[in-house]
Amino acid sequence: MGKLVKGVTWAKEQFEKGSRPGKEKILEWIEAEHIPGQIIAGEPYVDADRFAIRDHTGKTPARNTSANDGQPRSGLDLLAG
Repeated sequence: MGKLVKGVTWAKEQFEKGSRPGKEKILEWIEAEHIPGQIIAGEPYVDADRFAIRDHTGKTPARNTSANDGQPRSGLDLLAG
């Protein structure tokens, strides 16, 4: 688990004003596993580190490459190209 950030704080950092999801929407996304996070005492917390490395498909970049046949790659593999 990476760094947990309050859902509303995360939304302010990730979305433009007027487009930010509210608490209920963030709770829904975490429960549906659309975004990584935890619900603690009814409050949404987003795993900001894991969210940062995900792309729009919800998979980590290493799993999206055809060159690695869907196998996760180490940091050294990524640096080596």
